[in-house]
Amino acid sequence: MSEKIEIFGKCDARFEAVKNAFRNNFEDGMEVGASFAVMINGEYVIDIWGGYKDKEKTQLWEKNTICNVFSTTKVPTALCTMICVDRELLDLDEKVAKYWPEFAQNGKENILVRHILSHTSGLAGIDEPIPWSAWYDWDKIVTLLEAQKPWWEPGTKSGYHAFTQGYLLGELVKRVTGKSLGTFFKEEVAVPLHIDFYIGLPEEHIPRVSNLNPATSGEEIFLIFRAIIEMANRSEHIKREIANLEKFVEFNFVEQTTFWIAIRNNKITLEEKIEKPPNCKFTIAKGKAGVILSLFSTFEEQADLVSRNLKIEGDPNDIKLIKKLFEVMAIEARTMEPLILRQYLNPVNYEDLSKRSSERLWQISEIPAANGHGNARAVAKVASIIACEGEIENFKLLSRKTIEKMLEEQIYDIDLIVQIPVPWGLGVNLKGEFMKFFPSDRVCFGGGAGGSSMVMDLDEKIGIAYVMNQMRNQPPSETLSNKYSLDTRSNRLVAAVYESLSLI
Repeated sequence: MSEKIEIFGKCDARFEAVKNAFRNNFEDGMEVGASFAVMINGEYVIDIWGGYKDKEKTQLWEKNTICNVFSTTKVPTALCTMICVDRELLDLDEKVAKYWPEFAQNGKENILVRHILSHTSGLAGIDEPIPWSAWYDWDKIVTLLEAQKPWWEPGTKSGYHAFTQGYLLGELVKRVTGKSLGTFFKEEVAVPLHIDFYIGLPEEHIPRVSNLNPATSGEEIFLIFRAIIEMANRSEHIKREIANLEKFVEFNFVEQTTFWIAIRNNKITLEEKIEKPPNCKFTIAKGKAGVILSLFSTFEEQADLVSRNLKIEGDPNDIKLIKKLFEVMAIEARTMEPLILRQYLNPVNYEDLSKRSSERLWQISEIPAANGHGNARAVAKVASIIACEGEIENFKLLSRKTIEKMLEEQIYDIDLIVQIPVPWGLGVNLKGEFMKFFPSDRVCFGGGAGGSSMVMDLDEKIGIAYVMNQMRNQPPSETLSNKYSLDTRSNRLVAAVYESLSLI
């Protein structure tokens, strides 16, 4: 059990169980600093926070502490897009190329606005190899997306557009309003409603930011390697490369995990142990698991980081051979299934996302699918706009009719990227197999890497948000056992809210 944590802020008496659940997340060792907020009928009934801004636990998480919420940013971005729809600046059933003529290239001529909102456009990633720094260059990414060929027939399947959706929607908003997505959100949503949320963080707010603590582990890299190897064993090209080859490679993640790759009998396998000494060994420094993915990168923009944290031992000829094989596997991974490898390996993220989020270039850039900064109080108000059907605090942002469109199911199938069934509305997740226990039918969701989340319940007019600085990986079995949120911490909190309201 961890130390006792003082919980600050407002919590109506009827939600004491929620406050206890929030405290328990800390006492169970799952939190460093976090905030949680609930609005009902546009009024805060819970606005609490606790813990620390830093992993060393020297700075208290304060009332106005903010942090990066990653893909939870997609909901504010979708909201901006739907405001443009409501104002008849965009038509959901119109071709994207009507507003963005340069988009009509390479099989994208008939992609509709709704396809981008529902992750069905086929533009889940970019084929041309790019360095990570490209995400900070709006015009560069937009130009690449103009030339990009869809990875599948648009409108027929969904595939999570982890980063690209923000640029696609942002460029549409820019084309019809003349404003960047971050500026549009600020002027049309954040300022009128006093929402402390930013897509493109101004300099003056940096002192309030709590940097994220990593969750990346050797286990996560193991899963990526397994997917790469499964792909490799289907490749005729790679089969020719490894014909009559017998080599063993060790990957040691300091104080985390060790696994081996065996190349023999014209096949590549992952092993928990091997019977022979490895031909070469890759040792990755503690907390730098993502560095191993540099083996599948064509860029050297962080060569110093890799050289400091990746030690390679073995016969020089074996090392040369193995690295050549990785190069071939990287090329094949960008052309074959599963699509998540194409998305994950271009660009390779040498650093884990928590480290990226503390980079000033990341913070100031507008990356509308991933780099929003705020706290639960701010995110809950965004959620409440949708939950209250477009109007809160006597300020009407968009019509009920347009909000209802967001809840119309666009597709419900196994998502080609995340590999589980996902029901997509317009810019939001809908109630499906993993959220079927919600008592409300008109409910939608958003969430981000590491755990941040939001719930929008239109039947009960409830907006819920959870924001934290400790990113967390959890076993798939644990995720699947949760009923109200994929992350266990927010699942406890959301369940406690509905139990306190006697709705479950």
